[in-house]
Amino acid sequence: MRYYFEEGRYHRCTARVDSFNESSVLLQEKLGFQLEGHQREAIFTRGARHDILLFGMTAKEFWEKWGR
Repeated sequence: MRYYFEEGRYHRCTARVDSFNESSVLLQEKLGFQLEGHQREAIFTRGARHDILLFGMTAKEFWEKWGR
């Protein structure tokens, strides 16, 4: 993330996570991503329909959480 925001000079980062993937959801939250929305019943896997969760973080939010 540091390389992404500092060297790549991107303003924001978006992550797409399948709602049943609890480990990935926890990782996004630990990194400081904010839940911005979800797409209801967007995928069909494991015999059921699941949501896709959309997480986002701006460079400012990253630097505030992790420092330069």
